[in-house]
Amino acid sequence: MNDLELLEKYEPVLRFAKSERFFPMPVEPYLERCALFPSGAHGVTELLGHFHEPLIDKIGKLVSEQYYLRFVNKPLNDSDAWVWWGALSLIGAIAGWFWMRMAGLELAITASLIAALIIFMLASPIRLRIIPAGFAAIVFVALGVAPIWFFLHPSEYVSIAVEYLVLLPIYLIVLLYFSVRVMKFIIERILPEGPGLIMDMLSQATEKIAREAYFQYAEILEKDPQPVYYGRVIRETDSHNDKWTILQYHFFYAFNDWRLAANGMNHHEGDWEMAAVYLKHDAPYALLLSQHGAGNIENWETVIKALDKQGDETTHPVVYVALGSHANYSKPDVIRSPSMYKTGRLQRILFWVDGLIHYMFMLVNPNQKARQIALKEIHEKHANFLAEDAFIYLRDEADHYIVSLPMEIASGDGFRIGLQGDNLKEGVVKSSSYLKRIMSDRKTSRPKVKEWRRVLLNYEPAWVQYKGLWGVKSLLVEESGPPGPKWDRPSKNQPGVNPRVRWGRPLDWLEELESHKH
Repeated sequence: MNDLELLEKYEPVLRFAKSERFFPMPVEPYLERCALFPSGAHGVTELLGHFHEPLIDKIGKLVSEQYYLRFVNKPLNDSDAWVWWGALSLIGAIAGWFWMRMAGLELAITASLIAALIIFMLASPIRLRIIPAGFAAIVFVALGVAPIWFFLHPSEYVSIAVEYLVLLPIYLIVLLYFSVRVMKFIIERILPEGPGLIMDMLSQATEKIAREAYFQYAEILEKDPQPVYYGRVIRETDSHNDKWTILQYHFFYAFNDWRLAANGMNHHEGDWEMAAVYLKHDAPYALLLSQHGAGNIENWETVIKALDKQGDETTHPVVYVALGSHANYSKPDVIRSPSMYKTGRLQRILFWVDGLIHYMFMLVNPNQKARQIALKEIHEKHANFLAEDAFIYLRDEADHYIVSLPMEIASGDGFRIGLQGDNLKEGVVKSSSYLKRIMSDRKTSRPKVKEWRRVLLNYEPAWVQYKGLWGVKSLLVEESGPPGPKWDRPSKNQPGVNPRVRWGRPLDWLEELESHKH
């Protein structure tokens, strides 16, 4: 059995969440749309020597790691819109002056400023939800501050008795109603988005960039509709003279949109993930999976395997890919962010904050039904609001499930890639039970082909040697594009880059994950 046949025998089946937008793809069409930028003096010097070469040719010749790729290169502000805005504003100002003199000019300027604000909202690379957040804050302040002048300055047209006995009570009722509505909007729409708003303001991979990356990937899918994995076969012998065959399956995604997809922690262009089947003396031993720069291990006996059309078990492991982040899990699961950390003080603090957010939602939410549902669930389950599963089943009046701290949603209820057999017997979780409808029902573009295209990496194509980042470099490390499948991320303490442990020393990676498991 040659390497490709061996890879095909154990190739994984990937199950994605319903609203996933990015799937494993070939790197060539990604590189065709990318621009290459140096991120250091050595990179600038070296790049000048390959200036006129196509990116696909020169990327493997670069020795330094001081580079990054940028996938989204289109201008995000529509220059045509600003030209039309300028022309129409000028025409409106002239017409307003001749029609109504100063009043017409002021009206035209006001309309022009409103139009400019709308264009900015549509074109801004900053997270779009920061705009309604700003409006909500302005309205909230205006409701309390603006009328003070009216009640402190007596009017010659309205008596003091009417002002304070009639108008003031009416105003206080209106103020209470609108304040409650604004607070409801802030609690439901702004607070859950708070971490994302802050990250987007610091990041090079904002919500606007994520949306544009999706549109570009959808265009690529039209021409290249088949998902791809890059396979690698390694044969080694350990210190006990055991013979190992390691089958690595590397997956490349155009974008990691965890924050936009599931209110997760990060965004970045490019995403490399992998699964590996370890054979010991030619018998399957374990499944190893990449997760947020680390990994996880599942003994082969407990791995979920795909079933063929006759219902018989195959040698294809089923891997559940987390929504947006593309971390790989061996079972369908939804992991709250505190569970991603080791047991200790940090995890306890995160659970406490998570529970506090939910508790405040119950206390302040003006909708009586939402409070009743929450309190009833806690009473029936005798739940502590700081407990991990206290709020899993809570919904608000719009049938939107409460989203608090980020979650890993490896639900498997969406698109499925790999062996097409008896798919209905594979376990899934309903992702819409954990997401608001705007997230769970968002538009997606999926590959038209469900079977894998296999590319062997043993001969290492030129792009494997590229040591730079497969996405924009950001001040925030987690917001930067990742290095390629072969290389570790550069560190401040150690110059240059080294091969990843899972690439260069796969048995060490196995030993490391086994030690963490025990």
